[in-house]
Amino acid sequence: MPPGSEAQARAFWAGLLGMSEEEKPAPLVGRGGCWFRAGPVIVHLGVEKDFAPQRKAHPAFCVRDLDALAARLAQAGYPVTWDEALPGRRRFYTADPFGNRIELIRDGDGFGQK
Repeated sequence: MPPGSEAQARAFWAGLLGMSEEEKPAPLVGRGGCWFRAGPVIVHLGVEKDFAPQRKAHPAFCVRDLDALAARLAQAGYPVTWDEALPGRRRFYTADPFGNRIELIRDGDGFGQK
């Protein structure tokens, strides 16, 4: 993320996605950025002076209530682009406040099952 964007990151990752912010270790605090967690999922957002968003490479997260999250994101002005390319898997793409692509998949749709 761009320098000085921690408040935007908190509003998105904690406020909209419902993750908890984790305290960064003291030696890393001066570097900026934020760390977030939801269950076993941990996201570390680092700061880059010459930041460029990732529009193709992206993380994917399984979500219990995909429709509710899509509605929250849309209401907050974030893009919600549904993708039906994988039969049997409900999913959509959005972008964080910095333009990074994020995929959200309905939990149980072919992931984590044997």
